[in-house]
Amino acid sequence: MSLEDFQAFVDKTLSELILYAEVHAGKSFSDHELAFEWTSYDRTITTGRENIVYAIADRVFVSEEEIYPCVDLVIEKPESRENILRITGRRAGYPPCPFGIGWSKRPGPFIYGIGKGIKTKLVNTKDPQFKKKLRDLGLIHHDID
Repeated sequence: MSLEDFQAFVDKTLSELILYAEVHAGKSFSDHELAFEWTSYDRTITTGRENIVYAIADRVFVSEEEIYPCVDLVIEKPESRENILRITGRRAGYPPCPFGIGWSKRPGPFIYGIGKGIKTKLVNTKDPQFKKKLRDLGLIHHDID
C-alpha cells in the first residue's frame, strides 16, 4: 500500500471513529473540530483533519510493505463548551508487518475506543441491537455474543 493510499485509509478511519462515537452517544458530532495526540512520543496536540491524518500516518506507515499493526484510537468529548472531539493514539509494541486484517478483524491496524464524555445512558451499549447496528455500519467485524 502506498503512503497516499494509507493516508486515505487513515482519513476514512477518522470518519468511522467519529461515527462510532456518534452511535455510542446517540447524537451527531458533525459540528465538532478534532484534536489528536499520541499517548507516547512528544504529546503534541495536532488539530485539523489533514494534519491529524499526516500525524497518524507518520507514526504508523513504515513502507509500502510494512505498517505498525496495532494502534488504539480512543475518541472522547472533553468537558468543555467548545465543540471539540479529542482523539488519542497509542501504538502497541508489535513489529511492522504487511497491511492486512488487524486484531479487531477490521482491515488495517486501528482499534476503536470510546473515552470520557461520549457514552450516554440513553444508549444501551449492552443491547444486542446496538451491537448489530455497529456491525451493520461496518464499525465492528468480530463475532457478536
